[in-house]
Amino acid sequence: MPRSFARLASSLLALASVVVASERVAAQETSLIVLGIRSVEGDEELARNLTGALRQAAANLPGITVSQADVTLTQMSMVHGCDEPDAACMAEIAGELQQQRIVYGTVRRTGAGDQYDFALTLYYFDAETGQIADSLTDTVPRAQSDIDPLRPRATRYMARFTNQTRYGSARVSTNVPGATVIVDGNEVGVTDESGAIEIPDLTEGEHALAITALDHEGYEGSFRVVADERTDFRASLAADQPTNLRWIPGAALIAGGAVMFGLGLRSWGIVRDYDKDASELNGREGGVSDLVNRLRDNGMRIDGFSPYQHALLGTPQGSNACRGEYSDFEGFEESLRSDVRSACSDLNKHSTLQYVFNLTGLVLAGAGITWLVVALAGGGDEEAAPATEGARNFRLTPVAGRRDAGLHFGFDF
Repeated sequence: MPRSFARLASSLLALASVVVASERVAAQETSLIVLGIRSVEGDEELARNLTGALRQAAANLPGITVSQADVTLTQMSMVHGCDEPDAACMAEIAGELQQQRIVYGTVRRTGAGDQYDFALTLYYFDAETGQIADSLTDTVPRAQSDIDPLRPRATRYMARFTNQTRYGSARVSTNVPGATVIVDGNEVGVTDESGAIEIPDLTEGEHALAITALDHEGYEGSFRVVADERTDFRASLAADQPTNLRWIPGAALIAGGAVMFGLGLRSWGIVRDYDKDASELNGREGGVSDLVNRLRDNGMRIDGFSPYQHALLGTPQGSNACRGEYSDFEGFEESLRSDVRSACSDLNKHSTLQYVFNLTGLVLAGAGITWLVVALAGGGDEEAAPATEGARNFRLTPVAGRRDAGLHFGFDF
Protein backbone atom coordinates (compact mmCIF):
# COMPACT_ATOMS: atom_id res chain seq x y z
CA MET A 1 0.00 0.00 0.00
CA PRO A 2 2.69 2.56 0.73
CA ARG A 3 4.37 1.74 -2.62
CA SER A 4 1.11 2.29 -4.55
CA PHE A 5 0.59 5.60 -2.83
CA ALA A 6 4.10 6.67 -3.66
CA ARG A 7 3.57 5.84 -7.36
CA LEU A 8 0.29 7.77 -7.45
CA ALA A 9 1.89 10.77 -5.79
CA SER A 10 4.74 10.67 -8.31
CA SER A 11 2.32 10.58 -11.26
CA LEU A 12 0.28 13.47 -9.89
CA LEU A 13 3.48 15.48 -9.38
CA ALA A 14 4.59 14.85 -12.97
CA LEU A 15 1.16 15.85 -14.30
CA ALA A 16 1.22 19.01 -12.26
CA SER A 17 4.65 19.85 -13.68
CA VAL A 18 3.36 19.46 -17.24
CA VAL A 19 0.36 21.68 -16.54
CA VAL A 20 2.53 24.34 -14.93
CA ALA A 21 4.97 24.22 -17.88
CA SER A 22 2.11 24.52 -20.35
CA GLU A 23 0.71 27.51 -18.49
CA ARG A 24 4.16 29.15 -18.53
CA VAL A 25 4.45 28.60 -22.32
CA ALA A 26 0.97 30.00 -22.82
CA ALA A 27 1.86 32.96 -20.67
CA GLN A 28 4.91 33.62 -22.88
CA GLU A 29 2.84 33.65 -26.11
CA THR A 30 2.15 37.16 -27.52
CA SER A 31 -1.30 37.73 -28.93
CA LEU A 32 -1.36 39.59 -32.26
CA ILE A 33 -4.00 40.63 -34.73
CA VAL A 34 -3.55 41.83 -38.31
CA LEU A 35 -6.26 44.33 -39.20
CA GLY A 36 -7.36 44.21 -42.85
CA ILE A 37 -5.17 46.61 -44.85
CA ARG A 38 -6.96 49.75 -46.03
CA SER A 39 -6.77 50.72 -49.74
CA VAL A 40 -7.12 54.42 -50.48
CA GLU A 41 -8.12 53.98 -54.15
CA GLY A 42 -10.26 50.89 -53.58
CA ASP A 43 -7.79 48.19 -54.67
CA GLU A 44 -9.54 45.67 -52.45
CA GLU A 45 -8.05 42.55 -54.02
CA LEU A 46 -4.53 43.75 -53.28
CA ALA A 47 -5.60 44.69 -49.72
CA ARG A 48 -7.07 41.21 -49.13
CA ASN A 49 -4.03 39.46 -50.58
CA LEU A 50 -1.65 41.51 -48.47
CA THR A 51 -3.72 40.99 -45.31
CA GLY A 52 -3.83 37.23 -45.87
CA ALA A 53 -0.08 37.08 -46.52
CA LEU A 54 0.64 39.04 -43.31
CA ARG A 55 -1.62 36.83 -41.19
CA GLN A 56 -0.02 33.68 -42.55
CA ALA A 57 3.48 35.07 -42.00
CA ALA A 58 2.59 36.00 -38.39
CA ALA A 59 1.13 32.53 -37.75
CA ASN A 60 4.46 30.96 -38.70
CA LEU A 61 6.43 32.95 -36.13
CA PRO A 62 7.32 31.28 -32.83
CA GLY A 63 5.88 32.83 -29.68
CA ILE A 64 3.02 34.54 -31.56
CA THR A 65 -0.67 33.70 -31.30
CA VAL A 66 -2.55 35.19 -34.23
CA SER A 67 -6.20 36.21 -33.78
CA GLN A 68 -8.64 34.66 -36.23
CA ALA A 69 -10.97 37.67 -36.04
CA ASP A 70 -11.55 38.99 -39.58
CA VAL A 71 -11.75 42.71 -38.91
CA THR A 72 -10.32 45.58 -40.94
CA LEU A 73 -8.66 48.85 -40.10
CA THR A 74 -11.52 50.71 -41.78
CA GLN A 75 -14.14 48.98 -39.60
CA MET A 76 -12.32 49.57 -36.33
CA SER A 77 -11.53 53.19 -37.23
CA MET A 78 -15.21 53.87 -37.86
CA VAL A 79 -16.24 52.21 -34.59
CA HIS A 80 -13.78 54.26 -32.56
CA GLY A 81 -14.19 57.45 -34.61
CA CYS A 82 -10.57 57.88 -35.72
CA ASP A 83 -10.00 58.45 -39.44
CA GLU A 84 -6.23 58.38 -39.02
CA PRO A 85 -5.55 55.97 -36.13
CA ASP A 86 -3.06 57.30 -33.63
CA ALA A 87 -1.58 55.57 -30.58
CA ALA A 88 -4.57 56.45 -28.35
CA CYS A 89 -7.06 55.10 -30.88
CA MET A 90 -5.04 51.91 -31.35
CA ALA A 91 -4.92 51.42 -27.56
CA GLU A 92 -8.74 51.45 -27.48
CA ILE A 93 -8.90 48.98 -30.39
CA ALA A 94 -6.34 46.68 -28.69
CA GLY A 95 -8.38 46.76 -25.46
CA GLU A 96 -11.60 45.91 -27.24
CA LEU A 97 -10.00 43.08 -29.22
CA GLN A 98 -7.92 41.95 -26.21
CA GLN A 99 -4.71 41.83 -28.23
CA GLN A 100 -1.16 42.73 -27.21
CA ARG A 101 0.06 43.64 -30.67
CA ILE A 102 -1.67 45.06 -33.74
CA VAL A 103 -0.38 45.22 -37.30
CA TYR A 104 -2.24 47.62 -39.59
CA GLY A 105 -1.55 49.79 -42.58
CA THR A 106 -2.59 51.57 -45.74
CA VAL A 107 -1.87 51.01 -49.42
CA ARG A 108 -2.21 53.63 -52.14
CA ARG A 109 -1.29 53.99 -55.81
CA THR A 110 1.96 55.67 -56.74
CA GLY A 111 0.59 57.42 -59.84
CA ALA A 112 -2.45 58.32 -61.88
CA GLY A 113 -3.69 56.58 -65.01
CA ASP A 114 -2.78 53.04 -65.92
CA GLN A 115 0.91 53.28 -65.02
CA TYR A 116 1.28 52.86 -61.28
CA ASP A 117 2.60 50.64 -58.49
CA PHE A 118 1.51 50.52 -54.85
CA ALA A 119 2.99 52.37 -51.88
CA LEU A 120 2.53 50.45 -48.63
CA THR A 121 2.81 51.84 -45.11
CA LEU A 122 2.66 49.38 -42.20
CA TYR A 123 2.55 50.00 -38.43
CA TYR A 124 3.24 47.76 -35.45
CA PHE A 125 1.38 48.79 -32.27
CA ASP A 126 2.44 47.55 -28.81
CA ALA A 127 -0.53 47.67 -26.42
CA GLU A 128 1.73 47.04 -23.43
CA THR A 129 3.61 50.29 -23.97
CA GLY A 130 0.75 52.11 -25.68
CA GLN A 131 3.11 53.15 -28.50
CA ILE A 132 3.59 52.46 -32.20
CA ALA A 133 6.72 50.37 -31.81
CA ASP A 134 7.75 50.28 -35.47
CA SER A 135 6.68 51.23 -38.98
CA LEU A 136 7.90 50.68 -42.50
CA THR A 137 7.22 51.77 -46.05
CA ASP A 138 7.67 49.76 -49.22
CA THR A 139 6.74 49.87 -52.89
CA VAL A 140 4.86 46.86 -54.17
CA PRO A 141 5.10 46.47 -57.96
CA ARG A 142 1.72 46.16 -59.61
CA ALA A 143 2.85 42.93 -61.28
CA GLN A 144 3.46 41.40 -57.83
CA SER A 145 0.06 42.09 -56.29
CA ASP A 146 -1.09 38.44 -56.18
CA ILE A 147 -0.82 36.63 -52.87
CA ASP A 148 2.04 34.30 -53.84
CA PRO A 149 4.50 37.09 -54.76
CA LEU A 150 3.40 38.94 -51.60
CA ARG A 151 4.30 36.11 -49.21
CA PRO A 152 8.08 36.78 -49.10
CA ARG A 153 7.42 40.46 -48.46
CA ALA A 154 4.96 39.71 -45.70
CA THR A 155 7.42 37.31 -44.06
CA ARG A 156 10.08 40.01 -44.15
CA TYR A 157 7.72 42.62 -42.66
CA MET A 158 6.61 40.41 -39.78
CA ALA A 159 10.13 39.23 -39.03
CA ARG A 160 11.21 42.83 -38.70
CA PHE A 161 8.28 43.84 -36.46
CA THR A 162 8.77 40.90 -34.08
CA ASN A 163 12.59 41.07 -34.05
CA GLN A 164 12.82 37.56 -35.41
CA THR A 165 15.49 38.54 -37.94
CA ARG A 166 18.38 40.93 -37.72
CA TYR A 167 18.86 43.53 -40.42
CA GLY A 168 21.67 45.39 -42.10
CA SER A 169 22.01 47.61 -45.15
CA ALA A 170 23.96 47.68 -48.38
CA ARG A 171 25.47 50.24 -50.70
CA VAL A 172 25.72 48.99 -54.27
CA SER A 173 28.00 50.94 -56.60
CA THR A 174 28.30 50.60 -60.36
CA ASN A 175 30.12 52.40 -63.14
CA VAL A 176 26.78 53.47 -64.70
CA PRO A 177 24.44 56.18 -63.31
CA GLY A 178 20.75 55.40 -63.66
CA ALA A 179 21.22 51.62 -63.60
CA THR A 180 18.27 49.59 -62.30
CA VAL A 181 19.10 47.52 -59.20
CA ILE A 182 17.13 44.36 -58.33
CA VAL A 183 17.61 42.50 -55.02
CA ASP A 184 16.07 39.08 -54.52
CA GLY A 185 13.85 39.62 -57.57
CA ASN A 186 12.49 42.96 -56.35
CA GLU A 187 13.43 46.27 -57.93
CA VAL A 188 14.85 48.55 -55.22
CA GLY A 189 15.65 51.64 -57.31
CA VAL A 190 18.21 53.15 -59.67
CA THR A 191 21.77 54.31 -59.07
CA ASP A 192 22.40 58.02 -58.57
CA GLU A 193 24.73 60.29 -60.54
CA SER A 194 27.74 58.66 -58.92
CA GLY A 195 26.46 55.18 -59.83
CA ALA A 196 25.50 54.18 -56.26
CA ILE A 197 22.35 53.27 -54.35
CA GLU A 198 21.67 52.78 -50.62
CA ILE A 199 19.48 49.78 -49.74
CA PRO A 200 18.24 49.73 -46.12
CA ASP A 201 16.50 47.00 -44.11
CA LEU A 202 18.07 43.94 -45.66
CA THR A 203 17.97 40.73 -43.68
CA GLU A 204 21.34 39.34 -42.76
CA GLY A 205 22.66 36.67 -45.07
CA GLU A 206 23.03 36.15 -48.81
CA HIS A 207 21.04 38.20 -51.31
CA ALA A 208 20.72 37.84 -55.08
CA LEU A 209 21.65 40.94 -57.05
CA ALA A 210 20.86 41.90 -60.65
CA ILE A 211 21.71 45.19 -62.36
CA THR A 212 20.54 46.38 -65.77
CA ALA A 213 21.38 49.53 -67.72
CA LEU A 214 20.77 50.84 -71.21
CA ASP A 215 23.55 50.02 -73.69
CA HIS A 216 25.31 47.81 -71.11
CA GLU A 217 25.43 44.11 -70.46
CA GLY A 218 23.42 43.01 -67.44
CA TYR A 219 25.06 41.92 -64.18
CA GLU A 220 24.01 39.01 -61.96
CA GLY A 221 25.64 38.05 -58.70
CA SER A 222 25.12 38.04 -54.96
CA PHE A 223 26.31 39.77 -51.81
CA ARG A 224 26.14 39.07 -48.07
CA VAL A 225 24.59 41.39 -45.51
CA VAL A 226 25.92 41.50 -41.95
CA ALA A 227 23.43 42.41 -39.21
CA ASP A 228 23.61 46.03 -37.99
CA GLU A 229 26.32 46.85 -40.55
CA ARG A 230 26.45 48.33 -44.03
CA THR A 231 27.81 46.11 -46.79
CA ASP A 232 29.59 47.89 -49.65
CA PHE A 233 29.42 46.06 -52.94
CA ARG A 234 30.68 47.17 -56.34
CA ALA A 235 29.65 45.73 -59.70
CA SER A 236 31.05 46.79 -63.04
CA LEU A 237 28.79 46.73 -66.10
CA ALA A 238 30.44 46.13 -69.47
CA ALA A 239 29.28 48.28 -72.36
CA ASP A 240 27.44 46.46 -75.12
CA GLN A 241 29.76 45.76 -78.03
CA PRO A 242 28.46 47.51 -81.16
CA THR A 243 27.92 45.39 -84.23
CA ASN A 244 31.23 45.10 -86.04
CA LEU A 245 30.68 46.45 -89.55
CA ARG A 246 34.32 47.08 -90.34
CA TRP A 247 34.42 43.94 -92.46
CA ILE A 248 32.13 45.48 -95.09
CA PRO A 249 34.83 47.58 -96.87
CA GLY A 250 37.09 44.52 -96.92
CA ALA A 251 34.35 42.42 -98.49
CA ALA A 252 33.70 45.20 -101.00
CA LEU A 253 37.40 45.30 -101.93
CA ILE A 254 37.45 41.55 -102.45
CA ALA A 255 34.30 41.74 -104.60
CA GLY A 256 35.81 44.59 -106.61
CA GLY A 257 39.00 42.59 -107.01
CA ALA A 258 37.02 39.62 -108.29
CA VAL A 259 35.27 41.83 -110.85
CA MET A 260 38.56 43.36 -112.03
CA PHE A 261 40.19 39.95 -112.27
CA GLY A 262 37.20 38.72 -114.26
CA LEU A 263 37.61 41.62 -116.68
CA GLY A 264 41.30 40.73 -116.96
CA LEU A 265 40.40 37.14 -117.82
CA ARG A 266 38.01 38.43 -120.47
CA SER A 267 40.77 40.55 -122.03
CA TRP A 268 43.11 37.58 -121.81
CA GLY A 269 40.53 35.47 -123.66
CA ILE A 270 40.20 38.06 -126.40
CA VAL A 271 43.98 38.15 -126.88
CA ARG A 272 43.99 34.36 -127.01
CA ASP A 273 41.37 34.48 -129.76
CA TYR A 274 43.66 36.69 -131.85
CA ASP A 275 46.51 34.27 -131.20
CA LYS A 276 44.31 31.44 -132.44
CA ASP A 277 43.68 33.41 -135.66
CA ALA A 278 47.44 33.70 -136.13
CA SER A 279 48.02 30.01 -135.41
CA GLU A 280 45.27 29.01 -137.79
CA LEU A 281 46.75 31.15 -140.54
CA ASN A 282 50.31 29.90 -139.98
CA GLY A 283 49.13 26.29 -139.86
CA ARG A 284 47.42 26.51 -143.24
CA GLU A 285 48.57 23.77 -145.61
CA GLY A 286 50.60 25.00 -148.53
CA GLY A 287 51.72 28.13 -146.69
CA VAL A 288 50.36 31.64 -146.99
CA SER A 289 52.48 32.90 -149.86
CA ASP A 290 49.70 32.77 -152.40
CA LEU A 291 47.39 34.55 -150.00
CA VAL A 292 49.96 37.25 -149.36
CA ASN A 293 50.44 37.75 -153.11
CA ARG A 294 46.71 37.96 -153.73
CA LEU A 295 46.33 40.52 -150.98
CA ARG A 296 49.23 42.65 -152.21
CA ASP A 297 48.10 42.53 -155.82
CA ASN A 298 44.62 43.84 -155.38
CA GLY A 299 44.34 44.94 -151.71
CA MET A 300 40.96 43.28 -151.49
CA ARG A 301 39.31 41.20 -148.79
CA ILE A 302 39.88 37.46 -148.89
CA ASP A 303 36.71 35.61 -147.98
CA GLY A 304 36.77 33.52 -144.79
CA PHE A 305 39.60 35.43 -143.10
CA SER A 306 39.31 37.75 -140.10
CA PRO A 307 40.53 41.37 -140.18
CA TYR A 308 43.45 40.38 -137.92
CA GLN A 309 44.46 37.60 -140.32
CA HIS A 310 44.43 40.22 -143.11
CA ALA A 311 46.75 42.32 -140.93
CA LEU A 312 49.13 39.38 -140.61
CA LEU A 313 49.09 38.85 -144.36
CA GLY A 314 49.79 42.53 -144.92
CA THR A 315 52.95 42.65 -142.81
CA PRO A 316 56.29 40.86 -143.06
CA GLN A 317 56.10 37.31 -141.75
CA GLY A 318 57.13 37.01 -138.11
CA SER A 319 56.51 40.70 -137.38
CA ASN A 320 53.93 42.16 -135.02
CA ALA A 321 51.18 43.03 -137.44
CA CYS A 322 49.73 45.71 -135.15
CA ARG A 323 52.93 47.61 -134.36
CA GLY A 324 52.87 51.26 -135.17
CA GLU A 325 55.09 50.96 -138.23
CA TYR A 326 52.73 48.49 -139.84
CA SER A 327 49.49 50.04 -138.71
CA ASP A 328 48.63 52.07 -141.81
CA PHE A 329 47.89 49.23 -144.24
CA GLU A 330 47.78 51.71 -147.10
CA GLY A 331 47.63 48.96 -149.71
CA PHE A 332 44.28 47.71 -148.46
CA GLU A 333 40.93 48.73 -149.77
CA GLU A 334 39.34 51.39 -147.55
CA SER A 335 36.71 49.26 -145.79
CA LEU A 336 39.25 46.47 -145.19
CA ARG A 337 41.80 48.94 -143.91
CA SER A 338 39.25 50.28 -141.41
CA ASP A 339 38.40 46.78 -140.18
CA VAL A 340 42.08 45.84 -139.83
CA ARG A 341 42.91 49.01 -137.91
CA SER A 342 39.95 48.38 -135.60
CA ALA A 343 41.11 44.80 -134.96
CA CYS A 344 44.65 45.95 -134.19
CA SER A 345 43.35 48.64 -131.85
CA ASP A 346 41.24 46.03 -130.05
CA LEU A 347 44.19 43.63 -129.78
CA ASN A 348 46.56 46.31 -128.46
CA LYS A 349 43.98 47.47 -125.93
CA HIS A 350 43.24 44.03 -124.52
CA SER A 351 46.92 43.08 -124.55
CA THR A 352 47.42 45.87 -122.02
CA LEU A 353 44.14 45.53 -120.13
CA GLN A 354 44.65 41.86 -119.38
CA TYR A 355 47.62 42.78 -117.18
CA VAL A 356 46.05 45.94 -115.78
CA PHE A 357 42.81 44.25 -114.77
CA ASN A 358 44.41 41.08 -113.44
CA LEU A 359 47.00 42.99 -111.40
CA THR A 360 44.36 45.40 -110.12
CA GLY A 361 42.11 42.50 -109.12
CA LEU A 362 44.89 40.78 -107.21
CA VAL A 363 45.86 43.98 -105.41
CA LEU A 364 42.24 44.78 -104.47
CA ALA A 365 41.62 41.22 -103.27
CA GLY A 366 44.82 41.32 -101.21
CA ALA A 367 43.84 44.65 -99.68
CA GLY A 368 40.36 43.30 -98.93
CA ILE A 369 41.70 40.18 -97.26
CA THR A 370 44.06 42.32 -95.15
CA TRP A 371 41.15 44.57 -94.17
CA LEU A 372 39.01 41.58 -93.19
CA VAL A 373 41.76 40.07 -91.06
CA VAL A 374 42.31 43.36 -89.22
CA ALA A 375 38.59 44.09 -88.80
CA LEU A 376 37.57 40.62 -87.64
CA ALA A 377 40.60 40.13 -85.41
CA GLY A 378 40.27 43.57 -83.85
CA GLY A 379 36.47 43.41 -83.47
CA GLY A 380 35.28 46.58 -81.78
CA ASP A 381 38.49 47.20 -79.87
CA GLU A 382 40.01 50.61 -80.04
CA GLU A 383 43.41 49.05 -80.68
CA ALA A 384 42.21 47.93 -84.09
CA ALA A 385 41.20 51.44 -85.13
CA PRO A 386 44.68 52.65 -86.25
CA ALA A 387 45.14 49.60 -88.45
CA THR A 388 41.79 49.93 -90.16
CA GLU A 389 42.27 53.67 -90.41
CA GLY A 390 45.48 53.02 -92.36
CA ALA A 391 43.68 50.59 -94.65
CA ARG A 392 40.98 53.17 -95.18
CA ASN A 393 43.56 55.51 -96.72
CA PHE A 394 44.69 52.98 -99.36
CA ARG A 395 44.20 54.19 -102.96
CA LEU A 396 44.52 52.18 -106.18
CA THR A 397 43.51 53.65 -109.55
CA PRO A 398 43.90 51.83 -112.89
CA VAL A 399 44.90 54.05 -115.80
CA ALA A 400 44.53 53.00 -119.43
CA GLY A 401 44.78 55.05 -122.58
CA ARG A 402 45.49 54.69 -126.27
CA ARG A 403 49.22 54.94 -125.77
CA ASP A 404 49.82 53.73 -122.20
CA ALA A 405 48.29 51.91 -119.28
CA GLY A 406 49.15 51.23 -115.66
CA LEU A 407 48.23 51.62 -111.99
CA HIS A 408 48.34 54.64 -109.74
CA PHE A 409 48.26 53.69 -106.06
CA GLY A 410 48.98 55.25 -102.69
CA PHE A 411 48.90 54.36 -99.01
CA ASP A 412 48.80 56.96 -96.21
CA PHE A 413 50.46 56.20 -92.88
